[in-house]
Amino acid sequence: MYLRLFMNVILRGKTKEIVETMVEEGYANSQSEAVRMAIVDFEQHHLSEVELVNRKLDSIDQDIKLGKRKLLDADEALGSYAKHLK
Repeated sequence: MYLRLFMNVILRGKTKEIVETMVEEGYANSQSEAVRMAIVDFEQHHLSEVELVNRKLDSIDQDIKLGKRKLLDADEALGSYAKHLK
């Protein structure tokens, strides 16, 4: 399944140089392909589910260290339901 978007992207400076180099050196057959490759690379390196979960867990750990969040023990987490498990 394809999603076809018709858009014009104007590249300048370093981004333009990178795309041109990708095509000139044979990494991509066209500028469009170079942009598609960059999007896939971004997803693989920055948006993986594991990476996002780990970032969130790191953020929670930092909040606990700074006192912004409280770490609960089992009884505190269960609250009034704790008595039903004993």
